[in-house]
Amino acid sequence: MLLKLKNYFLRLSIKYKILILFYSIIVITSLVLALFSYTISTNQLKEEVGNLLLRDTKRIAASIDFLQKDVNELSSFLFLDQRIQNFINPRPDFTKYSLEPLASLLASKDYISFIMLYSFQGDKYYFSNDNSTGVADFYELKSTDFFKQIIKNKGAPMWVSLNSLPFSLIAKNNYPKIAMARLLLDFNTYEPAGVLIICINIPTIEKIYMEDLKEKEACFFIADSSNRIISFESTTPQFTATFAQKLLNKNILSRENEIITANSSKLLITSSYIPTSNWRLVSVVSLENAINAIRNSFVLLYIRVLILCLIFAFVISMYFSSMLTAPLQKLVSSMKKVRQGNFREQVNIDPHASDEIAIVVSEYNNMVEKINELINKVLKLEIHKKEAELKALEAQINPHFLYNTLDTIFWKAEKSHDSEISEMIYSLSRLFRLTLNRGSEFIQVKGEKELIEHYLFLQSKRYKNRLQYSIEIDPEILDYYIPKLILQPFVENAIVHGMENSTTPTFIQITGKKEGENLCFTIKDNGIGMSKTQLDRIKDLLESGKEATFGYAIKNVNERLKLYYETHFKLNIQSQPGQGTEVKLILPIDYISVES
Repeated sequence: MLLKLKNYFLRLSIKYKILILFYSIIVITSLVLALFSYTISTNQLKEEVGNLLLRDTKRIAASIDFLQKDVNELSSFLFLDQRIQNFINPRPDFTKYSLEPLASLLASKDYISFIMLYSFQGDKYYFSNDNSTGVADFYELKSTDFFKQIIKNKGAPMWVSLNSLPFSLIAKNNYPKIAMARLLLDFNTYEPAGVLIICINIPTIEKIYMEDLKEKEACFFIADSSNRIISFESTTPQFTATFAQKLLNKNILSRENEIITANSSKLLITSSYIPTSNWRLVSVVSLENAINAIRNSFVLLYIRVLILCLIFAFVISMYFSSMLTAPLQKLVSSMKKVRQGNFREQVNIDPHASDEIAIVVSEYNNMVEKINELINKVLKLEIHKKEAELKALEAQINPHFLYNTLDTIFWKAEKSHDSEISEMIYSLSRLFRLTLNRGSEFIQVKGEKELIEHYLFLQSKRYKNRLQYSIEIDPEILDYYIPKLILQPFVENAIVHGMENSTTPTFIQITGKKEGENLCFTIKDNGIGMSKTQLDRIKDLLESGKEATFGYAIKNVNERLKLYYETHFKLNIQSQPGQGTEVKLILPIDYISVES
């Protein structure tokens, strides 16, 4: 069938071939426009948005529930461990050092930050994974409602937020925590003999749903069975913890999906139950914002379909064009050979072709044949062949070449479904682009923030679970300009000097806000810190500006800031051994002028 159609097409004249090609493109374009003009009703979009958000909320709730179930199973394992039994019912030869091997559990479960053990005889013991120290005495714990509830549960796991307790369970607590508490029984008497408490840092829980907090106007929060908020994260000032508490107090979250009106705007609220702890995960988004996001996704889909159709039309047109022009190309190639002296040249064409080009080619073959006969009668000409000289052009390695190469690697990783490599390649490409910044010395705060995010993302892949970080830049200052690469060197120092010489996980916090007419940035880590002697050497280096064998990055940033701001900036470094380092940078807003 296809062969018959091809033969029929070859018999057509060029005029009709062009018309077929033209109308093929019009038909394909019309189909694309018809698809693009299809619209979805608002009710359909509401339903689609609700289903998508509910699916995401359930997935996140299931992840949190899985984490809590894992802790419950771990507590059952500890409950059966003979060393725990020896602790709550000590023998004469028992020492607390025999519990040290249990600390390996903290290493195997990196999300566990704190484990506490109490015996009813007043002994206490704890393991810490986040540098939190000290626990309340057993007799102080015994007098609380928290302890009474543990007894009431008769060994069943109970989940609480430590912030909701009316007393300090951990003396020096570095992070807000949720905790699983359960009663421990003596195997010999089956009587209550101790208490086990396992803690998880709330930032670890928040990390699970922060990746899904992509809407411009949205928030996530977790509430316990008493409607107390345990964790709260928001991307807009419209959604505050107070607002979330009002939703809980009004008992609006009775269904999985709910649409309410607040401050003259409609909000979509989705709620999902966490069975293990009897908590709820709630997401609140601006309905208009979410619908626009869905519409944009459909528009992007239409554009992709349009591009695919155009590519398909291009391929078809190229195919038919090649069929149309192939005889002419053969004719041109043959003419070149004849010009070089090959008078035996003939152009081969499809015998079914009968259009104008076929007639021209046939007449050309006859003409060459006649010329060859005449030339053979007069003389034989020497055939000269010239070898074409190939010149290799040096490929200029420049940033565009590098970006294109990284882009190629990125798409290959995408095709291989290797999301981790593609994310790292994308971050590396963005890091290079932001570093070069089109040759400009100044960058917006949001650009420097993105640069640090990609840098820390790549470093977190390198150090895996040993590196945690938080970037909190006030949206109010994102559009201000600052000299590029003035924050990243301090972040790099926090990793190199604060982390690579330490075996404990490192947490780096970067903050930025507006204070009066100044921009204030802080880079803080919990690394090994510096001694007073080391800190004095760095301060002397910044004040003198002399060459030294250390502190190149800090000195470079300081010298650049002097060029831009003269003496109208402040760079303050505070550090103590074992307590980490804090760098505070204050820049005036209107001192420099940047052409956008």
